[in-house]
Amino acid sequence: MAGTDSMIGAVLAHRYRIDAPLSGGSGNSDVFEATDIRSRKRLVLRLSTAESLVDLESGVLTATDGVELFKRQTQMLAAMSHASLAAIEDWGTETIAGTLYVFTVLESYSGGTLRQILDRGRRLTPSQALVAGLDVCRALHFIHGKGWVHGDVRPANIFIGDDGRVRLAGLGMKRMVVAEKMSVEQANYAAPEIASGEQPSAQSDVYSLATTLLESITGVLPFSGDTAAITLANRVGKLLPVSADLGPIAAPLERAGRPDASERFTALDFGKALAGIAEKMPLPTPIEPIAASSFAEVIEQKEAEHTGELARPKIDATQDSTVPVSVSTDPTKSTLKIKDEAKDEPIVIASENEERRHKRLWVIGAVIALLVAGVIGFRVVVKQSHTIPPLAGIIEGEARNLIASNGWTIVVVTERNDDIPAGSVVRTEPEEGSKLKEGQTLTIVVSEGPTFATLPDVSGADAQSAIDQLTALGLVVTPRDTNSEEVPAGTVIGWNVPEQPGLNPGDQLLKGTAIDVLVSVGPELREVPTLVGLKLEDAQKVVADLGLTLIETPPAKSNGADKGLIGAQSPIPGEKVPRDTGIAYSISLGPDLVQLPYIVGNRLDTVQTRLKDAGFVVGSITGNQSGKLKQALIGGKSVKNLTMVARGATVDLVFP
Repeated sequence: MAGTDSMIGAVLAHRYRIDAPLSGGSGNSDVFEATDIRSRKRLVLRLSTAESLVDLESGVLTATDGVELFKRQTQMLAAMSHASLAAIEDWGTETIAGTLYVFTVLESYSGGTLRQILDRGRRLTPSQALVAGLDVCRALHFIHGKGWVHGDVRPANIFIGDDGRVRLAGLGMKRMVVAEKMSVEQANYAAPEIASGEQPSAQSDVYSLATTLLESITGVLPFSGDTAAITLANRVGKLLPVSADLGPIAAPLERAGRPDASERFTALDFGKALAGIAEKMPLPTPIEPIAASSFAEVIEQKEAEHTGELARPKIDATQDSTVPVSVSTDPTKSTLKIKDEAKDEPIVIASENEERRHKRLWVIGAVIALLVAGVIGFRVVVKQSHTIPPLAGIIEGEARNLIASNGWTIVVVTERNDDIPAGSVVRTEPEEGSKLKEGQTLTIVVSEGPTFATLPDVSGADAQSAIDQLTALGLVVTPRDTNSEEVPAGTVIGWNVPEQPGLNPGDQLLKGTAIDVLVSVGPELREVPTLVGLKLEDAQKVVADLGLTLIETPPAKSNGADKGLIGAQSPIPGEKVPRDTGIAYSISLGPDLVQLPYIVGNRLDTVQTRLKDAGFVVGSITGNQSGKLKQALIGGKSVKNLTMVARGATVDLVFP
């Protein structure tokens, strides 16, 4: 694209004049301040070359294909309407200096963009960021429900409206995202999965929003590098660095910014999480616009809101004020005409009768004016009374609209209420049905939402009694079995609030919040160690470290350990047992040897019977089993009849 400065002054569609560049462009588009020269309305215009729409990965092979796709998709986007989306007011194509461009026109908001606010060194309070995040979550939930993914959520695409609320812009054509082609500005807010070649998803938009909100509060952009590739690589597998110092908003930001997309919120759940902590945040102040309008800008805007201008009449200084006139009378008329010799039109002057009639009309008008003034004065002196209507349960704004014409002074106070939703009227003072004169004060009590529950210390209590106590406070309780070396089974260790870790007894919590009760199930089970082959003193140390004990049994012969070492144990290694379980052991008296029965040279059924009777185990059988046994193997070694071997050994049989 040509330099942005060269585009200044260009007029698109014979209507939109480009005035100045704005931050917030991407690798293939630029953003400008613009003016609609018909209405003199200020706008935001996004401009891209047709060639930049070519995207081989997504099948857009030519600029013509790109323009056609742009037209179809922009038409669909322009048809979508949502209070938190910056609406597309117009779109089209234009050839400038021989280059074909496509453009979209958006409404301009006086507060500018979040990018402009941050570039001026300003920050949002956590409460302001929460309100902004809620608006963007609403927009994302809406477009995700329509099957769209934004793919470019960042401060440059978040506009601040006159009302202090934000609108999400930048929703454009669906294109294949290639990390190597991203600008550093876009990569600064992209989700980690983009680095591995994945395409943006709804959870990618949530990650980008979390990064944007974190930067807006702290002024620090995490993982930013010198190039897009380095920036993306920096955040792969890493948690978003959210400090607990941010207060209640830290937990939702951490969840929304997790490196694994499957662990993040949806846009709807992110919005619910933000709304859930709003009660714990200070009341937000409106986000101030970038700069106050100058007097000249205000005048220019006011003029743009009118269809015409007022102008003083121009007086020709060279005109002679003593131009001669001619006088004529008409006996059939009641008027006298004076004609300017230099002009054709007569100047009409009323007759005396006409003047008297005008005076009578003036007197009548004066009397009527006095009567009207008297009525108005009576209403001012004698103020009317109005009945206070039932307002309980109605949203505050609607309630105020219902009584706006009654002339009362309205005072709004808030209190928490478990029955009335936040933002709705609880009651009025005086109460409904009372009479109140114009000018008197009506107090409207508005709900701030449910009352808080004060968290008790239930540590050491019986599990059921603790659950009953927390449930009675309006909390959603889930018992969680937890091992404890000190707390007896069935006793409460404590509680945990997943959405607000770090709370302590005495802290307040919104009713309806989920809370986990940690119930002890006693010490964790121990895995039985291998003791066979160890010296007794070594075995004693191993079991002591595990909280187990040893139980001595008489020494016995053992083929598993040398004489003097532990030769047998029970339970067997690997079994799970409770703490303090005793492990029985015996000291080896040496190998337990017996004679191998006379089996070589006998048939299979005879061999099997003699081995089992002698306590041996029959192993593998190979060869022609209809013949006589050719060889017996123990541990892979050939043994002969009547050889002394370990009792209970496994004997493999080889036939011819």
